[in-house]
Amino acid sequence: MKQKLGTLIEEHVMRLAKRRAAEEGRPLYELIEDALTQYLNGGAASANEREMAYQVFCERPLKLSRAQFRHILEENCWDS
Repeated sequence: MKQKLGTLIEEHVMRLAKRRAAEEGRPLYELIEDALTQYLNGGAASANEREMAYQVFCERPLKLSRAQFRHILEENCWDS
């Protein structure tokens, strides 16, 4: 059974979500439901993983080995 939900979301986040839903040809509620389900099932990065990703990608110079960089380039972002 579906339940109506009221919440506040940043305007830029909502624009991105609406755009993605339109690109995928599905309703916005479905995109939000999928994202929330993935987060609740552990599909989202932990605080430690987010911090590590920040350090790897945002520190200068970029601290990636050739193997890590190659893996990122070859990764299929559509597989999830």
